[in-house]
Amino acid sequence: MYLSAMAACLLMGPTGMSPAIAQERVSIEINTARSLEGRDAVRPQEVDFAAARDTALPDNWLRTRPTFRGVVWYAVPLDGALAALSMRSDEERVVLVPRVADRGEFWLNGERLPTEIGVTRNQTLWLPLPPHALRPAGNFLQVRVEGVGEVRDGLSTLELGTASALRLAYETRRLFQTLIPVLLLILLAGAGFAALPLWLKTRRHAHLLFLLLSVCWLPRNLAVLRPDAGVPSEIALVVVLVTSLFGSALTGMLVLEFLGAQGRFWRQFERGMVGAAALLSAAGITWALSATLTPRVLIMLHWPLFVFLLVVLITQIRAAALDPRPPQIAIAAALTLWSVAASHDLGQITDFVSFDSILWTPAAIFVMFSALAWRTIAGLALARSSADMEVHHALTRVSDEHGRALEQLRVEYDRKKEDEHNAVIARERSRLLHDLHDGMGSQLITALRMTRREEVPREEVARVIEDSLDDMRLIIDSLDLEERDLLPLLGNLRYRLEPRLHALGIALQWDVEPLPELDYLTPETGLAVVRIVQEAVNNALRHASPHLIRVRARSDAQDIELSVSDDGHGFDTQLDKRDVNHRGLTGMRMRAHGLRGQLTIDSGSTGTRVTLRMPLHR
Repeated sequence: MYLSAMAACLLMGPTGMSPAIAQERVSIEINTARSLEGRDAVRPQEVDFAAARDTALPDNWLRTRPTFRGVVWYAVPLDGALAALSMRSDEERVVLVPRVADRGEFWLNGERLPTEIGVTRNQTLWLPLPPHALRPAGNFLQVRVEGVGEVRDGLSTLELGTASALRLAYETRRLFQTLIPVLLLILLAGAGFAALPLWLKTRRHAHLLFLLLSVCWLPRNLAVLRPDAGVPSEIALVVVLVTSLFGSALTGMLVLEFLGAQGRFWRQFERGMVGAAALLSAAGITWALSATLTPRVLIMLHWPLFVFLLVVLITQIRAAALDPRPPQIAIAAALTLWSVAASHDLGQITDFVSFDSILWTPAAIFVMFSALAWRTIAGLALARSSADMEVHHALTRVSDEHGRALEQLRVEYDRKKEDEHNAVIARERSRLLHDLHDGMGSQLITALRMTRREEVPREEVARVIEDSLDDMRLIIDSLDLEERDLLPLLGNLRYRLEPRLHALGIALQWDVEPLPELDYLTPETGLAVVRIVQEAVNNALRHASPHLIRVRARSDAQDIELSVSDDGHGFDTQLDKRDVNHRGLTGMRMRAHGLRGQLTIDSGSTGTRVTLRMPLHR
């Protein structure tokens, strides 16, 4: 049944080379076969290849069967190629199938060869030839291909050779046709998941464009580039068209965003890209509704948008030349690669490029998307660095301002402290002048006048001078006030009074408990307290003729109570306070009022008691 084909292969070989030259080769390209179409058979034993016609490989159905839809059987003679191989008998023989679309199944002399996949459109096939299935002569590879002519289905040229000789070619094609598309899908999905929270956090326009670009490119590549993708349906073609158009527009907008393109022209340019994508998508949907949307029409609808992308490419190349930073150069190179790859693949789909050629777009999109992701991350890092720098400058500025404020506060504090110190000195000077003038000064003037009168007893003059000296001592003691403790002042007063009373034969009973601090105790208020006590003692000495004077001090939670009592002659506390003999009582009450305290005087036949109650706080 296959005698004519076998004779041709044995005599000439598949490449037309002489047997001597062909024997030195370790791989042979097979470009002839016999084909038979329109059969419903599922096994080669059910096919009568006698009616098959000679067919050159690659068999591109878009050229040879443009309106065909169904199954084509191929019988590929192998004897000539097997005979031309230069290999050891133990080496494995392999058939490399660069492309078979849409679904391809293979048999060697009627024995099924496993391909492990159903849809073979985007697959490079590695078909080891089992030695037990090979014959001494009459070896044929039977191929069943199911597909559609208008989408460029068919069978490529085959290559027969040793496993070692064909491994590199197989792995290269598998990398570009299978692995890179899978990696691209993973990259797009991962980038979409990463871009969504990034945009929600930053709300930056570039991050939104990157998110939308991931969303657009993912369904397009799922429909076309996944390993098990078959003939696209009308709906799939619409999805591919719309997402490709808007993905291209978003790519251009994102590149311009990274370039910082601003102004009226670029705003209008971006609106033009989006508008063109929308109009072309609407046109594609119209074609799909009329069932006339084909891959060629789809490619034709892409060309107007490429004009916009060409402008973006030129702008990016110019920017990279002026600012040759790595991200700029990477995007320029990726855009150039994408443009070349898109042109190549569009040419393949429209049948201007060889049927066996590899699709370059997946690798170009992978590079392009990686460059955009790099630029996005670099921009994020730059923004973070700028933010850190701004924070550093802000902290430095705040620190400087804080330092200046502290210095100003220090100067203001020193000035106020000096003013307060001067005010205290002035107040103390005024108080001392007042005390000296009204107290000791008036007493000395009285003593001076008394000495000029011969009838005044010397003892009276001495008493006046002694009172003035006591007043001076009180003033000096008040200046030595430390903290807000009243006890040292009372102690000094006791030290002055006790010898004097003892000389007069009067006992002093000192009953003073520890007292709490007074928050308002100053030299002025302290002097007022001891003057009240001193005045009460002096009044007892002058008018009561006592044998015992008792000074008592107590405190509770709210007040301090000071009292001076004697056992001498009492007096009538209801006497007119304007009486000259009782002006001392008036002065005591005025001092108590200045302390915001209360002065009470109780007097009777058993003696007199003067009590001063002062608040702990005021």
